[in-house]
Amino acid sequence: MPNQYENEANLEAHVRTTGPEIWRQTEGRITHFVAGLGTCGTITGNCRYLKSKNPGVQVIGVHPEEGHDIPGVRSLRQLELTKLFVPQEYDGLVEASDREAFDMCRRLNREESMIAGPSSAMALVGALKVIEDQPDAVVVIIFPDSSFKYASTFERHFPEMRAARPADGAATGQPSANEQLFDTLVENSRNAFNTCEVDDLRADLESDEPPLVLDVRTKEQYANRHVTGALNIPVEELGARHGELPEQREHPIVTVCTRGNLSISGMLVLQSLGYRNVRSLNGGTVAWADQGLPTGG
Repeated sequence: MPNQYENEANLEAHVRTTGPEIWRQTEGRITHFVAGLGTCGTITGNCRYLKSKNPGVQVIGVHPEEGHDIPGVRSLRQLELTKLFVPQEYDGLVEASDREAFDMCRRLNREESMIAGPSSAMALVGALKVIEDQPDAVVVIIFPDSSFKYASTFERHFPEMRAARPADGAATGQPSANEQLFDTLVENSRNAFNTCEVDDLRADLESDEPPLVLDVRTKEQYANRHVTGALNIPVEELGARHGELPEQREHPIVTVCTRGNLSISGMLVLQSLGYRNVRSLNGGTVAWADQGLPTGG
């Protein structure tokens, strides 16, 4: 069994990959590294690599309170049984409560359009508690999860999300907790940062680094009319077919549908897969064709 809680390959993977990537992308200017504590492979591996490059890098571990409801992380008592937990190598530990973590989840979604999950939000809470606001600080915080899988957990912490149900359990026609959560994510993502206009896409396609245009509708809708050159992967198949997408998670991608609704969902799914430069086309293929731009189908 691989046993991620004891296998040294867990932390070694971060020594070989994550740590060097962080060092390279921050150009060696990183001052703080913050991660939630679960298997502890992430924090211990990155700690060893980053401190080998600069012993002054501050490494902070964030753990939940006892009896917590945050998936994927361990309290201090639970961490005592975790072989890869090496607190003497870190610069500090900080605790975050369930309420702090889930409130931060909601704040990240509403204010930043980020679909971070509770363990990601917990790490940010810890960072804000212990790292002073310094203009020259370069803080890297690991966000390992998204909120898509945790609708029932969010429902427990935010009862107002719960769809009303009659006493006999019959269907009401109201959206489920999963549907409510996803609808909220979609609406909060309709902003200038996450979307683009037809003119923006047209200019980007003529640039030195044109984006991948990804049509997330069914193959039948795609065949009817699509932006010329667009790749078609239906939104529900994105996870299974991510091998057809660019290997570099920074590569620009623009998701497209008929009018710019389903493409928001596609953008969120891609972000949950780690793609960091994804936008949705406002108006979809209808707006594209209305400007007389080339379509296939």
